[in-house]
Amino acid sequence: MKKIYATIIKEWILLKRDMAGFMLLFIMPAILIIVMALVQDAPFKDYQEMHFDLLMADNDHGSLSKEIQTGLRESKNFTIIDSINGKPLTAEKLQQLLKDGEYRVGIVIPKGATAEVVNAANIVANSLAKKIGIGSLPSREVRDNAYIRMYFDPATKPTFRASISNALDKFITFSCSNMLVSRLAKLGAPATDTTAEEQQDFKKVFKGIGIKEEALAGKEYLQSINSVQHNVPAWAIFGMFFIVIPIVSHVIREREEGSSLRIQIIPRAHRFVTAGKILFNTLLCSLQFACMLCIGVWALPYLDLPALSLGAHPWVLIPVTLFIGFAATSFGYFAAAIFKTVNQALPFASIIIVIFSAMGGIWVPIELMPGMMQKVALISPLHWSLDAINQVILRNGNIGDVALHLGVLWGFGTVLWFASMYINGRRDHSF
Repeated sequence: MKKIYATIIKEWILLKRDMAGFMLLFIMPAILIIVMALVQDAPFKDYQEMHFDLLMADNDHGSLSKEIQTGLRESKNFTIIDSINGKPLTAEKLQQLLKDGEYRVGIVIPKGATAEVVNAANIVANSLAKKIGIGSLPSREVRDNAYIRMYFDPATKPTFRASISNALDKFITFSCSNMLVSRLAKLGAPATDTTAEEQQDFKKVFKGIGIKEEALAGKEYLQSINSVQHNVPAWAIFGMFFIVIPIVSHVIREREEGSSLRIQIIPRAHRFVTAGKILFNTLLCSLQFACMLCIGVWALPYLDLPALSLGAHPWVLIPVTLFIGFAATSFGYFAAAIFKTVNQALPFASIIIVIFSAMGGIWVPIELMPGMMQKVALISPLHWSLDAINQVILRNGNIGDVALHLGVLWGFGTVLWFASMYINGRRDHSF
């Protein structure tokens, strides 16, 4: 028993001395649990529990638009934004805000929508009134151009689009039903106990007055959203950051063999060698990303999947990919600098990448995360990487649209690169 007790004490002392190992055992899993629970909380919630900003351009200003606005506000699912800087929102401004990624969804109520719904309600009411022998209301032929137009940010996930579309469609249908009831009340006809045939007539008449999703106008090559457009770039970026594994292995092995110390002795050689390593691995990451894009463009169609579209300005992907590769490479050298052994560095780096990817919208769309997590996501380089790629291939952005993203990725990579050189310099001078 004494030997067992002594062994337990010895192992505890070793663990206390190995703070990196202690962190990997307790702190990192705790952080992972908290982050993943917060990030994946939204998909397990009903969309009725969530809240979204909704852009609205009202060109009708009739009773239908007022009823829609009232219903959306009372639902507490939507915050209606119908003006920007005190100016009423136009259809053109609404589409521009969505293209820029500032908002996710917007609707345009066309001029004459109320009149068209009233006319359709009159037609249905007249049909019922004729059967019971009472008067009729004025009506004309139904036009199919009064539907409410719905637009999405091109980078929005298909599941999000479908859920919001269904929610908005229910509000529109409810508003149309209310107007039908009011027209029946004017005739003094009963509003209940309709037959299946009458319900079918109701659906047929109101078919052209519902809500319809349309693509944003004003830019060529706007692509339809599909799983390929979202998944290929997202998981390619995720894979790029795993360059950390070979980097950590090589750097720590060189340090253990004494190679890095010998290079440090040569004047100014260390900086040039480090720069060469950074450049090589950045180019390697870019090559990896290019290969993934090639799979999306040419291989996936053979699996009956849509081909990946690279947007209107595919050349912008070159600097974006280089900056992402630089950020990923610098992170690898930083992880190698702060740990002494490969066994310590690799689990830490892998878990951090998983956390960054979860925070950055790789797994769950950022707009579905809690408000706090949406702000925390801004510290994830994978968020800026994915958003930069989305700007190019989904929003057809040019180099100016990704300038901020490139600046953030450059800053992230530069800080970690210089931090790793500082840590390595202090370690080498301590020998």
